[in-house]
Amino acid sequence: MSERLQKTSLRAVAASALTAVGIGGVLLLPAAAVADDGDRRQTVSCGTLESKDSSGVVHAKIRNCTVTWGKNIIDGSYWQTVKFQLLDSRTDGVCARARVAGEHGSKDFSECNGVWTTKTANFSGRTSDIFISIGYGHNAWDLTHYKAVLAPSGF
Repeated sequence: MSERLQKTSLRAVAASALTAVGIGGVLLLPAAAVADDGDRRQTVSCGTLESKDSSGVVHAKIRNCTVTWGKNIIDGSYWQTVKFQLLDSRTDGVCARARVAGEHGSKDFSECNGVWTTKTANFSGRTSDIFISIGYGHNAWDLTHYKAVLAPSGF
């Protein structure tokens, strides 16, 4: 091929590329396919909770509470992850207590040192609601406040 013909061919290719960029704004190249693992999630806030004694003194607190509802559209599995921070707001020897419960079990937590501590509960299986309870006490304790978190539509 002559040198002149090679230069003409290169100019034609460059002009075509520039025209494509000018028309579409971007020169599109093939992209790698991304596999869908089927997982779908939706996170719902459950806010804050407090446990008070009969005189109104707060003994336990929950903040930054979320429930992440999950499902897999390929295998049909469901799960929930509850995360929150728990605080014993009065370091008087009586611990803050929390319980997270759903249709597939419950998990208990405590915090006794007056430090916000992150807690996580994982459940598997489909459920329509999760209950988060807070209280205070030694070994036996009363739940003084709770909140129900309903599953979003489709979960």
